[in-house]
Amino acid sequence: MKKTLSLVFAAVLIMSAAVVFATEVKTPNFTITLPADWIQPSEVISQQGSSVALFQNKSNGTAVTITVVDAPMSAKDVAEQTTANMKSGGMSPSAPKEENGFYVSTFEQGGGKGISYFGSNGKAFAVTTIVGSDVAIGKDLLKHLKVTDAKLIPSF
Repeated sequence: MKKTLSLVFAAVLIMSAAVVFATEVKTPNFTITLPADWIQPSEVISQQGSSVALFQNKSNGTAVTITVVDAPMSAKDVAEQTTANMKSGGMSPSAPKEENGFYVSTFEQGGGKGISYFGSNGKAFAVTTIVGSDVAIGKDLLKHLKVTDAKLIPSF
């Protein structure tokens, strides 16, 4: 009986620790609490009002980046310039297409697939990118995202 209670108590402590030590990431543009299978391999890089956040799935390596830049560019212009740069770098992105106020482009890199979402509020633009063997895993992570400006980062 004591052993059973000890195991139950240990399990409760472990579960409590998992909740207490859940990684919450806050930026001026979003907040996210990372599920247990996701890590933040490096701190958010912030310079002059712009930021880059990187998240990685521990089990399959899927990566998600969210970049927000203080610059008055349209989502369309950012998408077109980014895909042009990808092409000149040897990648084959799809032409950006408008979807619900955002521009979207898909691409393949090595054995992985990728998708980028481009948004703008007229003062800043954002690029949200998922790269991995299954982009749905990254979209599942982004369902945990709470954005401060719905024009920058789409809802998943």
